[in-house]
Amino acid sequence: MPGILSRLVVALAIGSVTSVLAHSWIDCVKFDPASGECLGYSRGYKGREKVEPNGRYTYRFGMADDSKAMCKPESQSKMDYDKTWPMATAQPGETIYTVWQMNGHLNDNNPTKLNILYYPDSDKEFKESKERKTAKKAATLNFATSKNCYVPSEDNTNCLGPWKIPEDLTPGKTYHFVWYWYFNDNNNPDPSIVEYYSTCFDIKIESSSYVSPIKSLSEAISKGPSEPMNGFMNGVTSNGKSLLAKTKSIKPESAEADENSPIVEKEGDAPSKKCNGEKKRRRRRRRRRRNLATRITV
Repeated sequence: MPGILSRLVVALAIGSVTSVLAHSWIDCVKFDPASGECLGYSRGYKGREKVEPNGRYTYRFGMADDSKAMCKPESQSKMDYDKTWPMATAQPGETIYTVWQMNGHLNDNNPTKLNILYYPDSDKEFKESKERKTAKKAATLNFATSKNCYVPSEDNTNCLGPWKIPEDLTPGKTYHFVWYWYFNDNNNPDPSIVEYYSTCFDIKIESSSYVSPIKSLSEAISKGPSEPMNGFMNGVTSNGKSLLAKTKSIKPESAEADENSPIVEKEGDAPSKKCNGEKKRRRRRRRRRRNLATRITV
């Protein structure tokens, strides 16, 4: 009997650890890899020091929970931002870096995925989990691999997700987004144990904003801090506020991606050779018409 009880205790402990490790959420919506500063947070985020983070930020779904609220009840209809924990600001076409922790789920061979979901209507908010199936996707990202996490050998290392702000959003308006992690839905044969996790956040769209000098995921991991100190989880700093004041406008095509980045450029972001050739032909035809008109006048 003691042996059976001992094995039962160990099994329960392992199950508990697995459940805890599954938890994850956004710690920073708009992170600047160059400075290690967080410039925008999710709804109701108040850091990790004065709250029990697992209980406050974890929000889990099962496959059958389609009618469950998309956001945690306390943040479903309340934005809850302030000067210490501001809403992110960005402009259409800007690439921003979002941060979460790996929580022991590194997987280079078959990484779990997460989607950044949104609606192009600023008056529309997510209500139920089933909207993950119909909402627009701003990005699909790997949750945790050795390419997007700072220290892959550390279970609680910070991981980055670079994604582009949709270009169909209007400056001056605020839009609702959802970070939706498909924790174990990689063709899982048992749908009864599938888990999803969400974090809800908002972004104020502006015509100009602070744009990180980091141009790609590989550059963020290699040139940024070897592992960002978690001070960025304690609210925006004075240095962060000074960065927010340094705004500039960008063209959508200026946001870059590399082979290590999950960002996919849209067709038509850059002019084609065919298009450039047509422009040259039109200029030549205009010059010939002007020359002909000059000869006729003379």
